[in-house]
Amino acid sequence: MKMRKQQRFIQSTVYFPVIIGLPLIIWTVALFFYNGPLILSNGENPVQRVLGEITASLAVTLLGFNLLMTTRSHRIERILGGLDKMYLIHRRGALLAIVLLVLHAAVSPRYPEINPGKPLGVLAMGLIFLGIAVSAAPFFKRRLPYHKWLTMHRLMGPFFLLGVCHAFLVPTLLSKLPLVRSYILGIAILGIGSWLYRTFLHRWLHPHNSYKVTNVKRLGNTVLALEMAPTGTPLRSFPGQFAFFKFPGINPGESHPFTIASAPGQNRLRIAIKKLGDFTNSLQEQIQVGSTVNVEGPYGVFTQSRSSAKHQIWIAGGIGITPFLAMANDLNNSELNATLYWTVCKKEDAFFDNELRHLAEHKPGLTYKLWLSDENGPLTAEAMPEITNSEKVDVFICGPEAFRRSLTAQLRAAGIPRRSIHSEEFTFR
Repeated sequence: MKMRKQQRFIQSTVYFPVIIGLPLIIWTVALFFYNGPLILSNGENPVQRVLGEITASLAVTLLGFNLLMTTRSHRIERILGGLDKMYLIHRRGALLAIVLLVLHAAVSPRYPEINPGKPLGVLAMGLIFLGIAVSAAPFFKRRLPYHKWLTMHRLMGPFFLLGVCHAFLVPTLLSKLPLVRSYILGIAILGIGSWLYRTFLHRWLHPHNSYKVTNVKRLGNTVLALEMAPTGTPLRSFPGQFAFFKFPGINPGESHPFTIASAPGQNRLRIAIKKLGDFTNSLQEQIQVGSTVNVEGPYGVFTQSRSSAKHQIWIAGGIGITPFLAMANDLNNSELNATLYWTVCKKEDAFFDNELRHLAEHKPGLTYKLWLSDENGPLTAEAMPEITNSEKVDVFICGPEAFRRSLTAQLRAAGIPRRSIHSEEFTFR
């Protein structure tokens, strides 16, 4: 495995100031060169008028770029640090858009004349609020079946279009500020074009790979391991990446992300799936040898391209071991030393323990340590001497959110820089 140049990504702390700053700059320039009145009727407050339209512009910008993210563009993924990070930004952007739309409704002057754009705006705001609430609120995410959640999420494009139509139908300063009008029109085209691509063209223009299930292993009552053989061109991926898997015979039309647990050089594709919801429960009951699988990907940047260090610590929590199975199988770099910690509740949960011990015996650069939390308590930074004994170390973490957050805080306290800690989000939804 070759060490590749370390990649840098745009963090959410940079993304949001840029996305919010862009329309603010455009409004500032447009107002600087505008000499006309800032009100559209007598009795209006000019500050209210400008603030109302700026907040609407900010919301449209966030929602337009959110729709762009749904295209699963590899270029955007690389810029934002992976599809998992991109979806987190997507979710936060949607919630911020809701706040801005509420502010827009609160501060905008009430135009007295009847106009078709007014009820359209109320309808658009209500539908956007409902769509974002269903997509992002934990209450709905836990209770709504995935296919219904996905259907509501896919309706955000038409909801966005209604909001844009409202902006152009009601009297606004857009008619007097051509720079702002052109900007809003451009964002509208970007958002609607992205939705049309994702809804109607993505399945035809984005490559898919066809596989057949060759082996089904039920590891205890919660984990399912599948091995697949390509029926055409095999998927090419880096260790640590994931793909979207669609099982036509089980919940047709739905695709779900799973990490690839096999190394790129192996003539098979392996994934390990834990029971976490209605789809994974159905998969455990219905999947069998010979089932057809459509694979889209690969995605993700949880790979060696994130690191330039020759000493790495890999930390897995439960089913978060899957990317490290691929990394360990592909570890052939004599310059890289990796220490893998896998924490599970009890020994019976360590389904891949024998495989990892075998790899550690035959891979000179790999050290493997199993951590049983029922016996030793939660894994902590203090329990990993490699953290303090190495001059430069990069840490990779994959596991549940609480697990990642806790260990990241401990690693930071132990002196590991934030740029040296890499994590993969456990779930998108």
